[in-house]
Amino acid sequence: MFPKLALLAFVLPHFLRALPDSCLGDADSCPSKEDSSMLQLHRDAKTQKVLTPSSSPEDRFNLEGKSVYLIMTDRFNRFGGYSANDTAACTDLNDWCNGTFAGIREQLPYIKGMGFDCIWVTPVVENPSVDDAPPPAHDEGASGYGYHGYWAQNYYKTDPHFGSNDELKELVKAVHDIGMCFVLDIVMNHMGPIHPWEPLSVEKKIPFDKPEYYHQVDRGDASWDEYTAKYGSWPNPAQSMGPGTLCKLEINSTTGQPDYTNGGNYCNNYANSPPYDNTTYLGEDAPGPPDLKYCGAGNFDCPGYNQTMVWEGWFFDLGDLNHSHPFVVKKQLEWIEWVKTQFDIDAIRLDTAPYVPWTFLAKLQEAAHPVQIHGEVTTTNISFHASFQKYPTSDGGFKVLAGMENFPPFYMATPGYCGDPNQPSSPVAMWDLRKLGHTMTEQIEGPYVTVDGLMNFVDNQDYTPVASTCGSDESRIKNSLTWVFFCYGIPTVTWGTEQGNTVYRNSLWQYGWDTTTWQYQFIKTLNSIRKKADVRFMKTEVVHATADTLTFKRSAPGKEVWVYTNSLSTTARSGKVTYALAPPLPRRCTGAWWNPAKNLPGHKKCYWVDAFTGRRAEITSCGKLVAPNKDPLVLVLSKSKCPSKR
Repeated sequence: MFPKLALLAFVLPHFLRALPDSCLGDADSCPSKEDSSMLQLHRDAKTQKVLTPSSSPEDRFNLEGKSVYLIMTDRFNRFGGYSANDTAACTDLNDWCNGTFAGIREQLPYIKGMGFDCIWVTPVVENPSVDDAPPPAHDEGASGYGYHGYWAQNYYKTDPHFGSNDELKELVKAVHDIGMCFVLDIVMNHMGPIHPWEPLSVEKKIPFDKPEYYHQVDRGDASWDEYTAKYGSWPNPAQSMGPGTLCKLEINSTTGQPDYTNGGNYCNNYANSPPYDNTTYLGEDAPGPPDLKYCGAGNFDCPGYNQTMVWEGWFFDLGDLNHSHPFVVKKQLEWIEWVKTQFDIDAIRLDTAPYVPWTFLAKLQEAAHPVQIHGEVTTTNISFHASFQKYPTSDGGFKVLAGMENFPPFYMATPGYCGDPNQPSSPVAMWDLRKLGHTMTEQIEGPYVTVDGLMNFVDNQDYTPVASTCGSDESRIKNSLTWVFFCYGIPTVTWGTEQGNTVYRNSLWQYGWDTTTWQYQFIKTLNSIRKKADVRFMKTEVVHATADTLTFKRSAPGKEVWVYTNSLSTTARSGKVTYALAPPLPRRCTGAWWNPAKNLPGHKKCYWVDAFTGRRAEITSCGKLVAPNKDPLVLVLSKSKCPSKR
């Protein structure tokens, strides 16, 4: 179900409830000595807990702890392809732009230079080409061009636009040769568009070339050709999702707030009146036929939710595979074993995971072993999300996938940091980082096998680039990316983020592989700090949140890293930001723990230092942290002489 979020306030951790009001006010106001002592007792109680990090098996097949750079092959680099070495931007982003495997291989040092451990490459299998198809393929319902790779035509052949099977092997080998890992994107839920005409006829889909391999909900007396005539012929094929579910919201130019009526054309995602909570989420007014109600996967509160339709409905005209058919299951399990050995991949990202039964996914992960599968589970429901790691049953449940893309906090993060109005959680999370903090706490305390297996992001191949979402605001981009890298899980960054790209699925080559942009250098710094601080398997705790600030820490025995983020604009960037709680010094760093005989001038002690700048943290007498500007802070302990307060 949609998370039960409080609309008025974020519930702070229990130890904060005892804080005196004076330490939640202005930076200059301080509590009495008695209150200060009580505050220190609360801090000591928290910092002296014994923390046990997750296990961290260090082998190539464990994606946990790695950082990942996402690439859509068609949009990354044209080197050696159809338009070899062309540096002009792709002008038609709905068509093929002709990036290649060879192009990725050529620019691996560019990716490695940012400090990433792995590349994730969108699907590589052959997709349908309608370039030479009869007019109906263009005019009567074909979805378009499969440049992205998600519309499989032939499981056993790479798309010729990208390169050959051998060229993919060469790419994977080159990735391994420079010490990186390769994550391959795959789709098990559906094939490409299916229509009665070639090349989109079912007979052209390899190996699933018969109608019986596909779901046919509501087909009735219609022939297969009638059923697949065009994707706009409602209600056939029956849909897992309807059009308009991702429609963009207009921003009111006067108020600066989103218009949830979208000019009178209500989105499925939103109701027609506030407050925007569970009772109004997924309103009645939506594009599409009147009897079609779109309920997202796992949104059990949605009236009319139907799990069968989630599994058996199509995505527009994409042939939805029937996983109750033995041939489909057999061939997909054989294929996954073939892929892992044929191409020597290290991990798998699985598209549209919740639209496939849990039992099949468990078999798929078993067949892929030891290669981990991380599924795309697009939901706000945390228990539903966690069930794709382990499905709960009365006898203890069964393991499913190794991990997932971390959508529940993503849906809170871009509204919280950047005011994104177009996420399912936007009505409750816009400009309110308390909602993100609450979701993080729910996950930490929730039913996951491990939160270390969750892939964090603030954009990807299906969403608007973060630079656009944040309005190219430098501080907001930095804060949101800092959350991605220091939250539990696997930080994932989309191609073009390092160049400040604002265009959905844009080509990259026109930026000239510039390694001097502030975004490239900032991502490089994030990777460096994350590795030096070794936060990969540390425990995570949300410490404090307000509408515009979020503080959390990563902890392991004898080590802490404190992360301070905010959603404040870069405007008036020189203005300071005050956070309610500064990190206390561990007891080993206080005066009582030093030998008085050695406590000479210049003796080494501990100080909190910002890992970005090397500056000593400014902590007030009442235990607040004052940041010099709107940029994020990552505080680590320095055991050297007191650094400058520059």
